[in-house]
Amino acid sequence: MTELSVPKLNNNDTEYLLVEWLAEDGAGVLKGDPVVVLETSKAAEELVAEADGVLRRTAETGATCVPGEVIAYISDDSAPPPAAADHEAHARDTDGESSEPIITAPAQALIDEHGVDPARIRALGKKVIRRADVTTLMETGGDNASSRPRTLPAVQRAVAAAVTRSHQTIPAAFTAVKLDAGPAIARARVLSKEARALIGLPELLVSAVASLHGQFPMCFAEPVVDRPGGELAVVPSSAPNVGVTVDVGDGLYVPVLRGADRLSLGEIAQRLTAYRTTAMRGAFREEDLAGGNIVVTLHTDAAVLLAVPIVFPGQTCALSLCAPQHEFALDSTGNVVKRTTVTLGLAFDHRVVNGREAAMFLNAVRKTVTP
Repeated sequence: MTELSVPKLNNNDTEYLLVEWLAEDGAGVLKGDPVVVLETSKAAEELVAEADGVLRRTAETGATCVPGEVIAYISDDSAPPPAAADHEAHARDTDGESSEPIITAPAQALIDEHGVDPARIRALGKKVIRRADVTTLMETGGDNASSRPRTLPAVQRAVAAAVTRSHQTIPAAFTAVKLDAGPAIARARVLSKEARALIGLPELLVSAVASLHGQFPMCFAEPVVDRPGGELAVVPSSAPNVGVTVDVGDGLYVPVLRGADRLSLGEIAQRLTAYRTTAMRGAFREEDLAGGNIVVTLHTDAAVLLAVPIVFPGQTCALSLCAPQHEFALDSTGNVVKRTTVTLGLAFDHRVVNGREAAMFLNAVRKTVTP
């Protein structure tokens, strides 16, 4: 009999939420089959069967699990382990159907704290009630707790932790340049047809940033304090692993394109499209979000003229792309022309990167985007 235990999924959380079982209790599974989904504060992770056999679950959907906890067994016959024989019995009524929703511990704590009416919880019609469900319910109004402080969702708490650490530990500076985006937009249209993929300024920018890895190694380095007296040092990166912000309304994620200098524009476009779809489902894996050494932040709202990104802990630079703006300017002959521009901004750890290098990096990006 093989145990299915919870691994350590990241260093930020001490417990995880069992979101969904992918295999029924008593079902046959093969080694390597995904059987359960656990949710951390940043991503969703699938655990796979480590042997062939019959799955016997010992934890329910909605349970809070800790690293090392056994949540199922895989046996070589149909007999369940004693601990699993009746693990769902209390959640069934006489007809064998669920009589009450499963409420996760964080959700129950929020319900108790704010006195949310249990009838409103049942009216949601969900089998599993998570903390985010309770938060959303409270935001619709009608509870006497609607004006009380609300706990942030897990994804936003992770963002808050990164932002706080960045401001506390990184003395960042910022500079920006204007890019005449008309030629780049025209180039992107042609490349989209050739690659049969939707290529725009974000894809061109990611490719340009990755191509400058060898020329500007400090913009991709990792600052560390590992010398006597707390002297700062840097660890060079072997490849440009470019993170790109994705926010579809359910939280900010920064998935990473590893070795982005080896990816074609079509491949970059396909991966960014896939990441947006994954963000809508809230199904990022920890490995999708780890390992970045520079970030491109996208600010596509038409009213955004300038954006100052944070420098993520463990990195030295973050590049922002703002929305295209239309303006009138003089061409080389003195005639008034209409053009489309965008602002590229670079936030940088001033301990490692100086203003001159930041300006050189931005201008190199600008020239690479519009060769």
